[in-house]
Amino acid sequence: MADRQLLGDDDLHASAVVANCSMNRERQLAGANSYTRELGFDPLGVLRAAIAGSGTGAWLDLCCGTGRALIQAATTLHEEGLLPQAVITGIDLVDAFAPRPAALPGLQLVSSPVCAWTPSRSFDLITCVHGLHYIGDKLAALARAASWLTSGGLLVADLDLEDISIAGQPAAVPRATRRRVLV
Repeated sequence: MADRQLLGDDDLHASAVVANCSMNRERQLAGANSYTRELGFDPLGVLRAAIAGSGTGAWLDLCCGTGRALIQAATTLHEEGLLPQAVITGIDLVDAFAPRPAALPGLQLVSSPVCAWTPSRSFDLITCVHGLHYIGDKLAALARAASWLTSGGLLVADLDLEDISIAGQPAAVPRATRRRVLV
């Protein structure tokens, strides 16, 4: 594995595999193929707790796919009367977002490479469910994302350590080592 060449961001952005991958695009908020199952907690619970504590809550999802789970979250919060206090933002390389109701003012879905996007606010929760393998410099992306957290905010991302390469260094981890990163 030490001589395996990993693609950089520009090559990944131009890749038809990355741009068209549908593997994670249909993930729901709850259920069998869901954020709640993959993350091991309910993202809405984190937002509700932030709103209860400070009056506002913000969730950023990197590599959000169609944004289906975010649309479901915003719809639920709207029905609970909490959407004005919540901001939900999804970033994905491809502008292939699911249709969403116009009455969700706290929801923003942005088409942009993750490493090229900069938020105008901080977030109580930042997630990246099975998306880091589409990003060249994963550690830089995680460091940038961590800098966008509120005090006490939570960053949760899936990271396959096999995809981490340091120039001039041998592979640091055995094959098939996947970890969830919590910051």
